[in-house]
Amino acid sequence: MRGESILLPYDEIIYKKTAGQIGKLFESTIQEYSHLNGDHLQIHPLFGAVIPLDFILLRKDKALNTIMKIVNEYWGNIDLFLFDKLQDTSIDLYHANDRLQHFFNSTNGKQAIFQHLNIHHHLRFDHVISLVFGKEIEMTNQVGGLNCIYLYRVGNKYFIHVVYNQKEQFWKMLFTKKIYSIFLQTPVLSIDDSVNLMKQLKLHLEELYSTNKTISLIHELITELEYSNPRSFQLKELQLINVTSHYNGGKRHRQKLSKIIQNVYDSWGDGRWALTEKEETVLTYMLTIDSYKKLDFDSTIAYGEYLIQKDRLNNHAIELIVEFSDVIPNIKPEPSTLIKLYNKNYIEKIFYILINAYVHKKHFHDALRLLKDNEIASCTAIYEYLNQIDIEDNSLHRIEATVQRDIIFIVDHSPQHIKHSLDLWLQHYQQEDSPYYEIAIMSSKHISNILKTLFATKHYDLFDKLMEVYTKYLKMNKDFNQLRDFVVSYVK
Repeated sequence: MRGESILLPYDEIIYKKTAGQIGKLFESTIQEYSHLNGDHLQIHPLFGAVIPLDFILLRKDKALNTIMKIVNEYWGNIDLFLFDKLQDTSIDLYHANDRLQHFFNSTNGKQAIFQHLNIHHHLRFDHVISLVFGKEIEMTNQVGGLNCIYLYRVGNKYFIHVVYNQKEQFWKMLFTKKIYSIFLQTPVLSIDDSVNLMKQLKLHLEELYSTNKTISLIHELITELEYSNPRSFQLKELQLINVTSHYNGGKRHRQKLSKIIQNVYDSWGDGRWALTEKEETVLTYMLTIDSYKKLDFDSTIAYGEYLIQKDRLNNHAIELIVEFSDVIPNIKPEPSTLIKLYNKNYIEKIFYILINAYVHKKHFHDALRLLKDNEIASCTAIYEYLNQIDIEDNSLHRIEATVQRDIIFIVDHSPQHIKHSLDLWLQHYQQEDSPYYEIAIMSSKHISNILKTLFATKHYDLFDKLMEVYTKYLKMNKDFNQLRDFVVSYVK
């Protein structure tokens, strides 16, 4: 392997002894070496041998020198392959290597790289190009044999790990081994950006193991950290990672979700690090979705109403989207649109399931309240009709115009081919292999719930017009038959 002379000492030993293999040989080699050279061998029931910190952590000067040697070795020369990849940029390629060498050898260059790593915790080749030349480039594959360098401060020392392209699985497996070894031997407060480090562990475990095993490993580790660390903001953030991990983990792990969230509330209900409204909002969002999937409509309503009260979802929108992107579906909301995928935006999704829950419980006036008070619960045309003081002659016709516009943009992304787009939609939206089927299924269910609400609350003019539009453009047989039976039953 290129650059073996500048491998980290521990990495070099394990790599040579295993020939870059993972599995039983990898684990037994780490156990053997740790036992021979460490104070004692610690074996964790799920994670295996724990690597002593002395093998992982470096002093600052040693860490910086090691990073610069590796960067220089692998990224210090733009070869013919890179020359071709960078042709379309405005970089002076004939003097590029000189600029790279000058940057790597200068004090300012070394400080820039170290500062980047301290802030972002990882360094790729495109980051180096940006630092040296001030140009943003996209690299679809890593170059020079080196994938990524990671850096985290732990106490007064530094944790470096390098992932090379050759035997990449080995380097990623070793990375996960080092990370949980650090967590098991170091107070959480001593680890700089411990939340980011835990997310790196989760990300790499997901590449190496099944979803079930990844969630179990993360859960086991964070549970241990809860018992071995004092209360802190960092520990709370780690527990939230555990919650989101279970939320995204499928049916088996979802069964534990409410219990785990209750544990979070019990642990952080008050005190210096009590849950913030933002954190309570995302936890309640997960409980709402979980209750809805379990057909527990009473809980769905209770949690969902909490979310829409005081505009909580909107108030924390940016933070939620940034910090919980793996939980919050954040496509831009479309309040003017009636036919859409309601599950692609978290606010639209909550109104979608709340209205469905109210209709299921026959609480039609509550469903109507949502439609009258919130434009995003249906669409602008319906919202304005429900809230107008004087009835306008063309207000009902806006609903059909809205639906037609929605369909045209779904089919053709432009208003130029109106008849053709409407014809395509009508020919295909009921077919399961159609690109329009998913959006039609979701929109049909929501509109049929709106229709039930309007009929039960005696908004007959709007019901008649929306029913006409529904049957003309969106009728799905299952929903339509249920709606017809509902009307017949309600009249009786």
